[in-house]
Amino acid sequence: MKLLDFKILVLALLMASFEAAGQKASELRYYDVRELGLPVIGRGFADCIRENDTISDGYYTRLPASMQGNVRKAVWDLGQNSSGIAVRFRSDSRCIGAKWKLLNNFGMAHMAATGVKGLDLYALGDDIQWHFAGTAQPNGKVSCNIFIRKMDGNMREYLMYLPLYDGVTSLEIGIDSTATILQPENPSLIPPAAGNPAEGAILVYGTSVTQGGCASRPGMSFTSILERKLHRQTINLGFSGNGRMDGVIAEAIAGVPASVFVIDCLANCDYDIVRDSTEYFIRTIAEANPETPVLMLSNYCYPYHWLDAQFREDAARENALWKEFCDRLRKEGYKNIRYIDLYSECDMKKSAIGPDHEGTVDGVHMTDLGFLRYAQALLPYLEKALK
Repeated sequence: MKLLDFKILVLALLMASFEAAGQKASELRYYDVRELGLPVIGRGFADCIRENDTISDGYYTRLPASMQGNVRKAVWDLGQNSSGIAVRFRSDSRCIGAKWKLLNNFGMAHMAATGVKGLDLYALGDDIQWHFAGTAQPNGKVSCNIFIRKMDGNMREYLMYLPLYDGVTSLEIGIDSTATILQPENPSLIPPAAGNPAEGAILVYGTSVTQGGCASRPGMSFTSILERKLHRQTINLGFSGNGRMDGVIAEAIAGVPASVFVIDCLANCDYDIVRDSTEYFIRTIAEANPETPVLMLSNYCYPYHWLDAQFREDAARENALWKEFCDRLRKEGYKNIRYIDLYSECDMKKSAIGPDHEGTVDGVHMTDLGFLRYAQALLPYLEKALK
């Protein structure tokens, strides 16, 4: 075969495959999640909806409308990211896709676009465990893409995660023209039908790592991994670079009827912040929820700590002060506050993200491997707290 003929053949095959994929996407029928009234998990507050907002009315956001103007702008803006928010539904479609409009169409050099602003789909297996089904890659501020094709058409339960580091202002699920999309039946990860949407949830407050930096896709943040492992809704209140124990955030968290509170913010707090803010922050939450476990996570040992003596020293000092506050509050009667030591004197063999230094993108923010290991390290503490 001549080179020119070969090139023409390859081009024709590529065009045919793209056309087939495009036709499949265009044949899907799209249904608005809100109009269908599908359950949305991961929202800690019932009053996120904001009236007369032409950009985003808050349906897929993480902070209550009442906090706008009452919290630092950086925290408010990060609260518009949809990290940890997911949609539950059933469908018998052979192909599932999505259309979604992004708030910012944000991007970062050290994090995959699928994690920043893509969508993730999980299916519930016969073993009643959630299994990865596919990722819808973003392709613009208004994105449209397919999760998975060529399924068998059996009715299945699905869980669709929203972006970690961008917001979503509208969301539609695409299915075959002859398929149906229904309310979920299996009780796994369905929020309460009435009252506070976070009743019985795990609430995690923290930093960029909590928010999901730098997972390759939304379902691989440690909060989402734990959510699926425990079959318990998890509220992600991670604020990149801004997990600094703001008092107004503590007051908001205190009103959430969670089953356990996880405070994982030391990476954003220097010694002075720990000294000045810990008591009010933790006491506010514990006082309003005296029977609910509050887990105070220590700094974990970052990969570069074995070389950087100053960082080791700073982390150890913060951990010691953090534990001191925990012990003091427990002596006052707050017996459900617990200090969780993930540092182990910076023994890398006991590191929460593994002994091989391979769990991060940049020495701080986790890869999928790091998130999986971190979730596995936290799982026993959460299982104990939930008993």
